Amino acid sequence: MYANQPSFDCSKVEKKSSEGLICSSDELMDIDRELATVYKQALAKASEEDMLKAHQRGWIKGRNDCWKAEDEKACMLDQYQLRIKELKEKYGLSDTLNGFDKVLKLQGITFHVQATNEGSLNQLTITPSGLEIDNRVIEQEIDGSVTGAEVADINGDGSPEIYVYVTSAGSGSYGTLVAYSANNKKSLSGIYLPPLEDDKKNSVGYMGHDEFAVIENSLARRFPVYNKEDSNAKPTGGTRQLEYKLVPGEASWQLKLVNSTTY
Repeated sequence: MYANQPSFDCSKVEKKSSEGLICSSDELMDIDRELATVYKQALAKASEEDMLKAHQRGWIKGRNDCWKAEDEKACMLDQYQLRIKELKEKYGLSDTLNGFDKVLKLQGITFHVQATNEGSLNQLTITPSGLEIDNRVIEQEIDGSVTGAEVADINGDGSPEIYVYVTSAGSGSYGTLVAYSANNKKSLSGIYLPPLEDDKKNSVGYMGHDEFAVIENSLARRFPVYNKEDSNAKPTGGTRQLEYKLVPGEASWQLKLVNSTTY
């Protein structure tokens, strides 16, 4: 059953505002309260509270831009669901703190993703099953800790991909991606994400604090944008979201940038 209030006072908002839309929908009010609870838990665990607060303000600005969407309510629900998932995964609210262990399944293929998450360098293990030819375990050292993993079929070819999100230790919290595609459900091959530093335009103002997520048929990468005089904890340049499509490369699959938005 839905409660009759979101995380804020509906009597103090304008009816035609984003908050007004939330107050008119039981579903939006419910998910707004859920996010407020998750955000409070994340604040309790965050080593850089100011950074999390700044990122949350950037997210609210992005949520409020849903008025531009064809279906504003659906857009808002998507934004809330994505943010809740990001916070849970980044701050260990849905997975064990001592290591990462998650089983994901799609289209008959299963991926068991495990990581030690004990220091700055960790061991990542991906155990596939259900592939027709090669189910060999993938083991590799990663610089950072696994903060999330998702299975998807971004290119819609009927064979899934596994996306593992890694965050480096230290104040920068730089994000990297480990990803594999199941080729015709027979074996795995790597997915290449071009280094952000090679993108002269979109790397301007980048200082880490990445968040990755699958959004429908694309992979999104989001991070705060820093202006020249900003401190690490207080970016003022907004938030940039990059969206990638999965395309065939010369030797392997590649994530190709198709959209960049700063808000």
